[in-house]
Amino acid sequence: MPLPLAADTRDRLSTDRFGRSMRGFETVGSTNERAAQWAAAGAPEGATVLTEYQTTGRGRHGRDWTADKGRNLLFSVVLRPTLPPDRFGLLTVAAGVAVAEAIEDFVSPHSAALKWPNDVLLEGRKACGILLESSLAPPNTDAVVVLGVGLNVNQTDFPDALADTATSLRLASGRPVPRPPLLARLLRALERRYDAVQHNGAGSVRGAFRERLAALGSSLSLRLPGTDETLSGTVQGITETGALRLRTADGVEKTVHAGEVTTRR
Repeated sequence: MPLPLAADTRDRLSTDRFGRSMRGFETVGSTNERAAQWAAAGAPEGATVLTEYQTTGRGRHGRDWTADKGRNLLFSVVLRPTLPPDRFGLLTVAAGVAVAEAIEDFVSPHSAALKWPNDVLLEGRKACGILLESSLAPPNTDAVVVLGVGLNVNQTDFPDALADTATSLRLASGRPVPRPPLLARLLRALERRYDAVQHNGAGSVRGAFRERLAALGSSLSLRLPGTDETLSGTVQGITETGALRLRTADGVEKTVHAGEVTTRR
């Protein structure tokens, strides 16, 4: 039996590719894993795996991603970018901008901010995480990237460990949010921003990310995973590869890549 959320979303799509091939599941281990398997079997670009619940959902650095069943949007999109691998970070930048843009009509008058590299915030709390996983293919074949999105939509309760840092569209707006039109809008925004970074529009995407990053203030502290070492400075922008430009207190400009650090609030 088709997943109702997938069927309802298909009727609302305005994309060229994203979501046009879609598989919906009540429960999976991880949508990224399912999407990677589908990609290996020849899934077209834009193929989307959607679920109501993940048993082994994950975020960056192997962290767990937990979400109540049937209340949120948990999906992954197969990408086959023409960008060189050292620019794959731009895909996360583009996805963050797209999610922020897509949700704003549903949470008005609130605005979505971005926390580099992969979080979307509402009122200073995390509403969405983005996980990019790539498979560098053998020579003469295309690289495959899976873009995973976990968006808190109608969840109203969170585990104690997340209660002070997580939120949802419903909590921010004070009203329930219909998921099929939201997902259709998300896929359209993702496709548009993804195409932009591949076709001479990367500068505008980086600028849009920087504007939403500025909503959090220009100062940022970063922590090296697995250590107590921190790096603090003033945000200078996003590089052409999607890395963060940070100027430290002693005036030195650092370029920081997403895999090297985690952000601190």
